[in-house]
Amino acid sequence: TDPGPTDPGPTDPGPTDPHASAKHHTHTLSATPRPSPVGHCYHQQAVLAREEGVTLDALFGYLRALLAPEPFAPTAQNNLDRLCAELARGPPPAPPPPLASREAADWFEAAVCRLVASACLGDGAASAEDLAGSRSLLLQLSGWLRVSVARASAPSPKRVGVALLVCIAALHLAPPPGGGGGGGDCGRDGEDSSCGEGGGGSENDGEGVGESEGSTASSRPSEARAAALLKCLFCAVAPAVQQASQDVADAGRDRRLAQLLGAVTPLALWASQHANRRLWALAEADRSDFAAALARVGNSLPAVARSAAAPPMSAALERLTGFAPLAPALAAAERAARRRGAARRVVDDSDATGLVAALGGSAFAALRHLATSSASGGAADFVGRDRFPLHWHPSTAAFATVPELHPAAACAPATRQAAF
Repeated sequence: TDPGPTDPGPTDPGPTDPHASAKHHTHTLSATPRPSPVGHCYHQQAVLAREEGVTLDALFGYLRALLAPEPFAPTAQNNLDRLCAELARGPPPAPPPPLASREAADWFEAAVCRLVASACLGDGAASAEDLAGSRSLLLQLSGWLRVSVARASAPSPKRVGVALLVCIAALHLAPPPGGGGGGGDCGRDGEDSSCGEGGGGSENDGEGVGESEGSTASSRPSEARAAALLKCLFCAVAPAVQQASQDVADAGRDRRLAQLLGAVTPLALWASQHANRRLWALAEADRSDFAAALARVGNSLPAVARSAAAPPMSAALERLTGFAPLAPALAAAERAARRRGAARRVVDDSDATGLVAALGGSAFAALRHLATSSASGGAADFVGRDRFPLHWHPSTAAFATVPELHPAAACAPATRQAAF
């Protein structure tokens, strides 16, 4: 029988290579995958959300991928363009369903997605019929949402908060360069997959990543439509914040108030840095309505939110770290906490009472900053036009849309300058 292979014994290693260790180290480094850009993670979340049919989350994921410190462009831009084009081509949402129906939340998200897609595609891609349909849908959404939120019906405050963040992101979306797909450097950080060609093709997941012919964006997103949708959503939810603060007999007051503050506090933080520039696409009356809603929220905040010198951080806000539109406000809050020598603790999502203090304190500080910047014209992005009409009245410790009239000014009204 065949005894099998014999043991050849020790082999001759051959001549010793003095550079073998260095070559092996270099090979190991080249074979080690580099970490993906931050935007890639949000892009993958968007792909999964789209596969699951949660279009609002898919929009937010693509927008976050483009507004991350390391954007995943142009892949995310191409996929965003394709999704917006599909939403714009599809049939418009049906008339609003009854508030208590199971379809109410789905209709809300479908309406928001349709309007965001219209804004992201830009005015150049919209016909007169499309623009008229968007205006009609916005009016329907505004009236329906006011009643729905007031009755604590669908949608949930959390979903309203996501919709607000999507609108904010759409306002910051950069115009695509050269009329094509998204911007960004191809191959950022060595990632060939960010160009949608070659390696790392798993990001595609059937979405046609990198197909430039699928990109439809050819003009700057319509800031007016994105700002109008943002104003519609916020002005609908602001009265509910006031109601939740006043309803002290409700045993679930803190939980309901915490949920609502979770939706509106990111917007307050954003407005503290960007309202003087990003909301000029709104008509003057709409800016005043927006400021009145901010004042209503600020004046509704409980004492625990107004008294916090350095409010704690909520876990929800911490998850928005790296979201470019909120980065200046979150960084300013961190600097303020360090100046006071306070380490900012993070409040868990399950602590409703702690969230009221954390989110409410952040919102109050942000609105005070916005009111001060508007009054002095000292905002970093102030553009030299009419100031945003939010003011702080020290005598009453309240926000208002008109400046406080001091006794000296009351004696000489003719010399008083207009606020806006």
